Amino acid sequence: MPHFFISSSQIISDIIEIKGELLHHLKDSLRIRKGELIICTDASIPVKYTVKIKDIGRTTLTGEIVEKKYREEEWPYIIHLVQAIPGGSKFDLIIQKSTELGVHIITPVVSERCVVRIKREKIPSKMNRWQKIALEAAQQSERWEIPRINPPVVLREFISSYNPEGLNLLLWEREKRHHIKDILRGFTRETHLPTSITVMVGPEGGFSEAEVTLITSRGFIPVSLGNLILRTETASLAILSILQYELGVGPR
Repeated sequence: MPHFFISSSQIISDIIEIKGELLHHLKDSLRIRKGELIICTDASIPVKYTVKIKDIGRTTLTGEIVEKKYREEEWPYIIHLVQAIPGGSKFDLIIQKSTELGVHIITPVVSERCVVRIKREKIPSKMNRWQKIALEAAQQSERWEIPRINPPVVLREFISSYNPEGLNLLLWEREKRHHIKDILRGFTRETHLPTSITVMVGPEGGFSEAEVTLITSRGFIPVSLGNLILRTETASLAILSILQYELGVGPR
């Protein structure tokens, strides 16, 4: 069944009302019909409702809640991806796939070698686009929550205000001592992984030596994913996949 996010304000007794963009998507794209079932998730509770379509009007779709499913156990880990903004549509891809891989927070940063420089007046439209991508990916993967996309920030400003806690990893292609496997397995052998995990990934040209020094001074551990040099979008998805494997069942 199709999954969608709603807000608590859309529910009156056991009736859900859907308007606006989601209504048009259900009517025009999915061609939903009266009597069909959909899943609506209220992330603020969190609860998933099985909804039977009762009426499809010009401006409002109404459905009756026929079943409720509450989250049995909350995933104990919070994964934060700090991603230097790549060029083209790569950041869109990173948001989409990292959402599917369980990320909770994404912070785009501008580093020295970033090709992209977002004008201040363009930030609101970019944020709307990025959050919509995260919403659609969260619905597709049937998540209980939508990842938060933070506004873009200059790397040095992010580092200066960052409060290091939990496990902080810097993916760096020149790191030779620490492999991600050794870091994660070291935790699993000796103690549990911290519940807060932040991963920082550089742009196409990588972080500069000065930036690496600055980042590691704030408690980030430089790690390698192996001998191959990965594209920035590949590195982000690789490390998130590794974390999913090591942490077990994801945030469903």
